[in-house]
Parts: sequence; C-alpha cells; structure tokens
Amino acid sequence: MTSVAILATWATASCISTELLGYWLHRLLHSGAIGSLSRNHMKHHMVMYGPLQEQRSNTYRDATEGDVSLGNIGREWLIPASLLIVCVMGVFQLLKVRWLYQLIYFATTLGWSFLMFSYLHDVQHIEGFWMERNWFLKRWFALARKRHEIHHHKINDQGLMDKNFGIGFFIFDRLFGTLSEAESAFNRAGYQAAQKRFKSVLNGDSSQGSYSSYSASSVGRHARFVQKHRVDKELFHETDSEDELHRLKETPAEK
Repeated sequence: MTSVAILATWATASCISTELLGYWLHRLLHSGAIGSLSRNHMKHHMVMYGPLQEQRSNTYRDATEGDVSLGNIGREWLIPASLLIVCVMGVFQLLKVRWLYQLIYFATTLGWSFLMFSYLHDVQHIEGFWMERNWFLKRWFALARKRHEIHHHKINDQGLMDKNFGIGFFIFDRLFGTLSEAESAFNRAGYQAAQKRFKSVLNGDSSQGSYSSYSASSVGRHARFVQKHRVDKELFHETDSEDELHRLKETPAEK
C-alpha cells in the first residue's frame, strides 16, 4: 500500500471505531447501569427535550449549564471517553504503533466525535438549520433528525429509551437490532416508569425548570409530532388517544 492509502485507511478506521464506541457509550448512558452518568444524560432527555416536548427550538437548550463540561459536552461523555482514550493509547504502545498513525487516529477520533456527537446532535434540535435547505445534505439530515427524534420518543416498559443510538449514521443500530424507522404508539406506562426512575433529575433545579412544568403543555406537541410523520394515531396503548390526551393533561406529573 502507498503511504496515502495507509493514512486514508487509518483515518477511515478511526471514524468507524468512533461510531462503534459512540454507539455503545450512548447505549450505556441509556441502560441505567451507571446511575450517575445516566441521570446526567437524562437531563437532556427528560427536562430539555422530553418525550412529550417539541424536539426543536430556536436555540439549543444545553443540559450541561452549571455542570462540569467541555463546551456543551457533559461529564457523562467526557469521563468514559477519557478512559477509552487512555486504554487505546496503552494498546498502541504495546503494539508499538508508529506515532504518525497514532496522531492520525486520535486527531480523527476527536474531530469525528465532536462533529457527530456534539455539533450534529445539537443542530438536530435547532429549527431552520441550514442543512435542511442544502441540496446535498438535506435528505440525509432529515432522515438522521427523524431517527433521533424517534430516539427521544420511544420508551420501553422499564422507562428507558432503547432505539436509535446513532446520531448521523445508524450502521451499528442496524447491526445490533436497535434501529427504529417509525414512531409507534406512545408507551405511557414506560413514560411513567421513566419519571420514577429519573425522579432526581425531574425534581432537580435547572435553568429550564423541572420536568413537571412541561408535562401538560407538551401533550399536544407530541400529538403534532405523530401527525407530522404520519405514524400510528393511537398514541397510548389500549385507550382512546383523544381521551387519554385530555386525561394526561389533567393529571399532574408524578414526583
């Protein structure tokens, strides 16, 4: 192989490995296996852009304000990512990988991580972003955004969001069986389980207020999301959707 081909191979492999590690790290944050990390991430999912909230805003609502972060990258990403980088550095030293290849790997990994898991993720929540109008990117961006919104809306019976862990590309969601292409009936039981599971997050003080302040006004927004994407109009299991919408609107959020 020529030098250019070798360098291109290292850069490509770095992007793929970053997607794989980002997928599993994101999945870990939603598993509840490490409570402190999951709770920090769920501030984004349950307070800033909850399952019954509008998923797009004029400016990005940052869940890391007032907390340890690098820009808007929270410690739930920084801590495990730092540990992974240290481990990879150790492996490279044991295998005596050339410094040039290590430089390419880490530069590409950090750049791709920022581009996908910080920049692209955040702009998917911004209404009217320029990628929506770009002739080359708009179809890809629209599909990635739709899948990410499904990630925010789908909750299993244990109160965990377990679909679409990718951000811009969903290769590993397809490979590991977590890809979801369409919104399904809203799982109210799972939503209530999520409220109980992440009670400390919902009741905590934040610049955006607790989740209970969003619950009533957000029901109609979720209904509009379902209608917009032409998905199943029955939002709740085994109940009439309109009656259930009014009932949820009248029921105060659990604390």
